[in-house]
Amino acid sequence: MNTIRNIQVASENTLFIEFSDGITKLVNLKSYFTKGIFSQLKDPGYFELVKNNGYFIAWPNDQELSADTLYYSL
Repeated sequence: MNTIRNIQVASENTLFIEFSDGITKLVNLKSYFTKGIFSQLKDPGYFELVKNNGYFIAWPNDQELSADTLYYSL
């Protein structure tokens, strides 16, 4: 399983992610903004509060996306 080495906010809806295997991706999360608890991510200031927890990324109000979801499905 890959873990997340580093994340950076690239724009108001996109993250630059570096994984443990050295792969880097620009991941646009805009499609999540209409899904339940993820709607709060529409706020650019809140979106920037993302934290790296290795196996997942998270925001203060418990929105989480796993490393696998980010690596394989987006």
